[in-house]
Amino acid sequence: MHDRRIDGKTYTFGNQGALYMRAMTWWDHETQSIWSQPWGAALDGPLKGTRLDLIPANIVPWSVWLEEHPDTQVLSIDGELFGARESFSPDYVIGIALGEFAKSYPFRTASQQVVINDRLGPFPVLVLADAETKAVHTYLRIGGDGELEFELRDGQLMDLQTGSTWDVARGIAVDGPLRGTVLQQVPYMTSYDWAWEDFYPHSEIYQGT
Repeated sequence: MHDRRIDGKTYTFGNQGALYMRAMTWWDHETQSIWSQPWGAALDGPLKGTRLDLIPANIVPWSVWLEEHPDTQVLSIDGELFGARESFSPDYVIGIALGEFAKSYPFRTASQQVVINDRLGPFPVLVLADAETKAVHTYLRIGGDGELEFELRDGQLMDLQTGSTWDVARGIAVDGPLRGTVLQQVPYMTSYDWAWEDFYPHSEIYQGT
């Protein structure tokens, strides 16, 4: 998901219909520039070289999202949910790119480990993946006076430094010394491993612990 504002102006995008490196391309209505969907970058046209900002978002089954956010509005066509999904391929990777650093986390590995305390270059990251619900959440694990490490205790997410309890979906401490502290959400993408490697050939691959 990308922010479609460029220099304060909101642009309208559509599916261009062709593939670039086996991935979707867009076109913007205002300049007819062609864009790479994984990069969010203009490949050709007046805006060539422009890159859209990636917005933090979660890709989860509709039932999981609705349970966590019961007041959500959703696009529907003739009463059918548009894009509703109840599955998430375990062969996908969770891809994170921050500046010049990139890393992919195979969903199968991440969901088996459930809680991953990792580092992407200078960035301490937290990756949470649920094999049952297929929910994925990614954050910077910084709060209070510095870096935090997390684990599951009796089904609850807690940090080792203060023993505070955290809401997984919102990244907020709900009990303990850090109550009210919010972790910064990290944008991620899900894709097949080969697709991620095509667009981020310098990416590391998380091997698990």
